[in-house]
Amino acid sequence: MIGDADYLTNRLVQSIITPVQVLNDTSQLAAALSPLRMRVLREMHQPESATSLAPRLGLSRQTLNYHLRELEREGFLEVLEERPRRGCVERLLKVTSRAFVVNPALLGALSDDPHQARDGFSSAFLLATAAGLIRDVAVLTQRARAVEQRLATFTMDCEISFASPAAFRAFTEELASQVATLASKYDNATARGRRFRVVVGSHPVVTKTAADAAAETARHQRRQQHRNKRNSARRA
Repeated sequence: MIGDADYLTNRLVQSIITPVQVLNDTSQLAAALSPLRMRVLREMHQPESATSLAPRLGLSRQTLNYHLRELEREGFLEVLEERPRRGCVERLLKVTSRAFVVNPALLGALSDDPHQARDGFSSAFLLATAAGLIRDVAVLTQRARAVEQRLATFTMDCEISFASPAAFRAFTEELASQVATLASKYDNATARGRRFRVVVGSHPVVTKTAADAAAETARHQRRQQHRNKRNSARRA
């Protein structure tokens, strides 16, 4: 019966964990970049204490407690329960989010600027736009939470297989035309309603493993070196 209660508690705890948390502070980022602390966060699939987690990580309870408190201080963990255990207090902690994203605003003027890459078909423009999207939504989410309001957003996501580059181009042109038509239909500059930004992007699906990509890079570099040697020989 106790086991069933623990299971239900863990299910409830996991259900209220924020799916994604944006890191907005340099001290948060510094805490997250520690390989050991990253491993701690990966291991916390359910509420854990230093006593239960230390053996899996091969650390002493005292050492792990230090890192847990630092992660708690930076907002990655929060205390779920404190209970007496063998003359001390055992602290049960849970992660505050299932995933963490770095706010590009932390880089200040060094972050990507879409205006520097005007080509709508370039990966640089897509990256810069995505960075701006994360930055703006992070600010708005923080402000909405401060006044206990929900942020009105929507997301559409799908995968499409194009028969050719020409088909891809035709799709983007038709999509742009449809979006422009809808924007013209619903945009009302005189209305008192809130203004929204709509972003549409596309990128190839990641299909290769990191090992496959590394092997492909190595083959490309060997071919390039061979080509350079051949060209040097011809010029000699």
